Amino acid sequence: MTWRRPDESRADATSLPAGRRRRRWALTAALVVGLAAADAFSPRPIDSSAQPPRASAVTTTDPARASRCVADAGVAIGPEDDAQTVLDRHPPGTTYLVEAGIHLRNFAVQPKSGDVFCGEPGAVLDGERRLRSAFSGGALDVTLDSITVREYESGRQGGAIQPDARATGWVVRNITAVQNSWAGLLASDGMTILGGHYNDNDQMGVGGNATTGILLDGLDTDPATIDGPELADNHALHAPCEFEGGGMKWDVGQVVIRNAHVHDNDCRGLWADINAHDALIEHNLVEGNHAEGIYYEISRTGVIRDNRVFRNGLVAPAWNGGGITAASSSDVEVSGNRLSGNQNGITGTQQDRPEATPPPHLLDRFHVHDNLICATPDGGTPTGVTADNSADLAARDITFTANTIQSAACE
Repeated sequence: MTWRRPDESRADATSLPAGRRRRRWALTAALVVGLAAADAFSPRPIDSSAQPPRASAVTTTDPARASRCVADAGVAIGPEDDAQTVLDRHPPGTTYLVEAGIHLRNFAVQPKSGDVFCGEPGAVLDGERRLRSAFSGGALDVTLDSITVREYESGRQGGAIQPDARATGWVVRNITAVQNSWAGLLASDGMTILGGHYNDNDQMGVGGNATTGILLDGLDTDPATIDGPELADNHALHAPCEFEGGGMKWDVGQVVIRNAHVHDNDCRGLWADINAHDALIEHNLVEGNHAEGIYYEISRTGVIRDNRVFRNGLVAPAWNGGGITAASSSDVEVSGNRLSGNQNGITGTQQDRPEATPPPHLLDRFHVHDNLICATPDGGTPTGVTADNSADLAARDITFTANTIQSAACE
């Protein structure tokens, strides 16, 4: 194949944060090992004509995913009630029925351990940009189910749903968190997020700040359906994309993200940062995000497989605008993905990162194999790695094997 360098004028015009130098692509065949021709692509065949999976009827196969809510069961919280006053009258482990209607400026609670909150159809918690969060505090094993949470003024790096980071065991099922001032949800340790919509928030859909053991997944266990969380149309209204924004950003901890639809965010789609580790990102549909689709930055030990990644990085490419990019990260495997129409395909980058915490953040043990990469625009790069600090990437364990590259789209 022919290597191409991204447009120099666009790279020069990109604004980078202080301490980060502009990088220019320096791709050589020595850094990319064994790109396969299409007729040699056999270990993990991908049907390029097939359409990506779309949501279909929910078939719950795992009892843990089923709703714990029963119609008309539980202590009622009406639209005119002060929700915390209702909670204060009942012991831990109470089930509450959040009644239909708009709960305006009166729902800001700290649950007790074991509490369950079930929303009737049409139950909307509206903070009117006056309340910081709908749910917060350190209670364990709280369940939220089928409630809309909107217009909360959570403040910088806050969320409309924001338990304490060590508040373990929360299950957030079929929640809609929209139009909040920073994030719709900030996860806590061991949180399970099933289905739902985290859309049109000022900065980000879901965040994970130094939390671990997070699962985002579908309402069923079938990877052929996209019924996991929708992370879409989130903006960058209060901070630049280089700081925080997009569908989901997490750091330090371990996550599993599958069956999610991550699309049309003003920043990155899925973004691991600062010592994230042991991530499994699979069976997601990631499309139309303004910067990278999946970005694994100064982190380690990740598996990114069997995702559909389309048309990312085209509106405002952040540095490289890759469909999938590992940035100064180690022990990352990227396999079985289908990419089409991204500014760049699957890429790796190396920078000096003096602001990062140990261990050293090196692009190393980066293995890219058995992917289908289609319709990379002129000036883009289907596969490759680059460094802006003169690192000898040829001496690192970086391999690209059995990938297929084609000019036609494969969405």
